[in-house]
Amino acid sequence: MRCLFILFFVATQFAQAQQTIVLDTYGHYNSTGVRRQVADAFFYGGLIDSSQINQSLTKLSARNAFGLQMGFNAQWQTPWALSKDAKNWSSSYRWVLGAGIHQYGGIHFSKDLFGLVFQGGLPYMGDSLDISNLRVESTTFSKLGFGLVNNSTQSSFLIHFVAVHNHIAAALQKGTWLQYPASAQIDLTLQGEAQFSGASPAAYGVAFDLDYRFGSAENDEAPQQFQFQVQNFGIARSTQTTQYNLSGGFQYAGYSFAQWQQATVNELSDAFLDSLGYEKSAVSSWILLPAQFQLAKVINWESPQRLEAYYGAQFMLRQTYTPLIYAGAHYKVKKAWQTGLGMAYGGFGGLRVQAYSAFHFKRSQLLLRSDNIALQNGASLYLQFRCDF
Repeated sequence: MRCLFILFFVATQFAQAQQTIVLDTYGHYNSTGVRRQVADAFFYGGLIDSSQINQSLTKLSARNAFGLQMGFNAQWQTPWALSKDAKNWSSSYRWVLGAGIHQYGGIHFSKDLFGLVFQGGLPYMGDSLDISNLRVESTTFSKLGFGLVNNSTQSSFLIHFVAVHNHIAAALQKGTWLQYPASAQIDLTLQGEAQFSGASPAAYGVAFDLDYRFGSAENDEAPQQFQFQVQNFGIARSTQTTQYNLSGGFQYAGYSFAQWQQATVNELSDAFLDSLGYEKSAVSSWILLPAQFQLAKVINWESPQRLEAYYGAQFMLRQTYTPLIYAGAHYKVKKAWQTGLGMAYGGFGGLRVQAYSAFHFKRSQLLLRSDNIALQNGASLYLQFRCDF
C-alpha cells in the first residue's frame, strides 16, 4: 500500500511539472530549372512528358542544381531542472532529450549532361558535350542525444551520438562526350572520384545542435527576438569506405561479331574500365555531416502587433547547397491563428514564394509551412507540433 502511495505521489508531481514535447517533420526538393513533373516521375512513378524535358532544358543554365531534404526530429524537454535551488542560475535550465533521422541529397550538373541523359546522343550528333564539374552528395543518418534548455529564452544545446547509414560523395572534374555524325564512334573522356559508405558497417560519430535566442531590451516598444541556430554539426568515422577513381578516355565504335565470339561481356567491360583508368579500393574516411547554420529574426507569437516582418539567412556545409535568404510579413489574424507570406532565394533553386500558418491552442501549437507554394521546380512541406504540459 505504501509503494502504491509513493508511486501515485511521484506520478502526480511528474504530471504537474513543466515539460514540453516538440515534433518536427519536413520534406522538400527543388531545382534551379528542372520541372517538378520530371522529379515526380522518379519519386512516384510514371512517364516523363517530352514537353517537360524541353521546358526544363530552356530554363537550365550552364551549371544547375537539384536537391532533396527529408527528416524527422523529436525533442522532450523534461521536468528535471539542473538545480533545485531557485537562487542558483542553473535552476532555469532543464534537461532535454532529442532524437532524429535525416536525409540530404544534392547534385550539381551541366545542361549538356541533362540533355544527354534525357534525350540521348542523337540530338547532339557532332557536338562536343561538356559534362564536367558534376558533383553528387548524399547522406542518411540518425541521431540520439541529450542537453539543456533554458526555460525563459528557449535557448538550447544538445550533444548527439550519430550513425551514418549511407554516404555518397562523387565529383567529376572533367568530362566530355563527342559522337561523330558520319559513324557510330563515341569519344568519352572522364576524370573524377567517388566515395561510398554503406549501411554495413555504419559510420559512427558525434554532433551537436545549438539554438541561441537573443533580442532587444524587453522595455522597448516592440522588442525583437533573433535566433542563431546550428543543427547537425559533427563528423563520423567510416572504417570501410569504397573509393573509386577514373582518369582516362575511351573510343567506342561498337563491337564486331568476332569480338563478341572471342571475349566475354566481363572481359569487354573490363577493357572499357581499364581505358578510363578505373580503380577501386577500400579505405577509412571521415564524414562531415550536412550541418545547417541559420541566423534569423523570429516571430514573437505573444506580440501585440498584428503585422511584423521576418527575415533570415541559412547555409549548409555542402557544396551542392548555396546560401539561402528569405524575408516576409507576418500577420496575426487572431490569437489562435497567425500566418505569413514571403519570398526565398537560394538553397537548391531560385526565387520562390513561401507561406505558413500557426494555430495556437491552450497548451499546444501547430505550425504548417511551405517554402515553395508555386510548385514549379519542386515542392516543400514543414510541420511542427509543440505541446506543453
